[in-house]
Amino acid sequence: MKKIVALLGDYWHAADDAKAGLEAALIRLPIKDEIDLQYITYKEVSQVLSDRPDLFINAKMDQLNPRDEQVITWLTEELDTKLVNYVIEGGSVLAWHAGMAGYSSESNYIHMLRGYFNYHPPGLQEVTYMLKDNEKSGENTFFLSDEQYFVHCDKANTEVDLWSTGIDGDSIAAWKHSFGKGKICCFTPAHTREGMVNENVSSLLAEKINWMLSL
Repeated sequence: MKKIVALLGDYWHAADDAKAGLEAALIRLPIKDEIDLQYITYKEVSQVLSDRPDLFINAKMDQLNPRDEQVITWLTEELDTKLVNYVIEGGSVLAWHAGMAGYSSESNYIHMLRGYFNYHPPGLQEVTYMLKDNEKSGENTFFLSDEQYFVHCDKANTEVDLWSTGIDGDSIAAWKHSFGKGKICCFTPAHTREGMVNENVSSLLAEKINWMLSL
């Protein structure tokens, strides 16, 4: 069995929407009957990492209460170090959508991801996702009504494999690399439940998960 733990949902993103998207992806896996999936809260992350799951999926931004005057974040310095060590020792992390948002650019976690969310234009836009760089139409593209994430990405030290374009410009939408004995993947689509269960999104998400679980 492959053990997957998933931290989903935050102030801006409904956990149930992400669950639907994740489960739509998992049923596409060739080893779907060999997956042990556990949903966790941020308070459980440290203990769960001690149990050495095969994959930790993070779809939660760092700020627990982003609109309050005193903002609380869940990624402590101790947990930041533990998360990186987990990957160095052979674990894998998928930072999905909000899982790369709101974290300190100086954190070990963000250094490990080699990229992070910068901003998105207000509201939902029609976004074209491209499987080939700058190929803005044709069979290697698909469309979503989505938040188009604009990101910082260390392109020289990762493999970019998805791009986005919209009325506000172009950005990188997914990348992956090995880190220590483990693997990292960052995947920006999608914000809405409809986007998360979109066939193209769930298919790509399944590909990422399968890559991270493979030896």
